[in-house]
Amino acid sequence: MSLVGPRPCLPSQHELIAEREQRGVFAARPGITGLAQIHGIDMSTPHRLAEVDGQMLATLGMVMYVRCILRTVVGGGRGDRVRG
Repeated sequence: MSLVGPRPCLPSQHELIAEREQRGVFAARPGITGLAQIHGIDMSTPHRLAEVDGQMLATLGMVMYVRCILRTVVGGGRGDRVRG
């Protein structure tokens, strides 16, 4: 596991798994935080989450890596919240 990368999903999240497979997201190591988390995108929108995960992996460099960590530490996102 890495600090920055796509958050792991549950085996029961079939739609998210399919979306991530299409974008090659599973080729990357999972992480604790990422672009989706600092922008408040959670697992309730599987298509959008997979899209942002793919975008992050395509553009992930040292600057984005550090920015994701810093924004997470200072509360820049809401994480994987579940809406009731």
